[in-house]
Amino acid sequence: MFVAVDTSGSVGEQELKLFLSEVKGILGAYPHLKCSLYYTDAEAYGPYSLTSDSVIPQPVGGGGTSFVPFFEKVESTRDLDTQGVCVYLTDGYGDFPLDIPSLPVLWVVTLGGLALEQFPFGEAVRLLN
Repeated sequence: MFVAVDTSGSVGEQELKLFLSEVKGILGAYPHLKCSLYYTDAEAYGPYSLTSDSVIPQPVGGGGTSFVPFFEKVESTRDLDTQGVCVYLTDGYGDFPLDIPSLPVLWVVTLGGLALEQFPFGEAVRLLN
């Protein structure tokens, strides 16, 4: 599982706490999965390998938003023989890649974020506080 946490300037401290709480929830619910965490703004920082008992590393970022670097890193580093999924926690405001990623994508979007039907690929759901 590849998880991106949007740490761009448009994401506030409260949203970031909510994102990290979701990451912990995913790890707790699926302890058998390998998780690679990335912090993302206009760059992708990571991966940080996580397990259900890992301490979540301090967030990095604060700049503009591009979703492209995360998907590029995942595509260039993943094991092509292993299944995976991308989970992107974001407000949805940023530059999308032109090419649709080969892995399934779940966008988890904050209240007040981009309208779910505006995501060009993957499934998008609203994150409720």
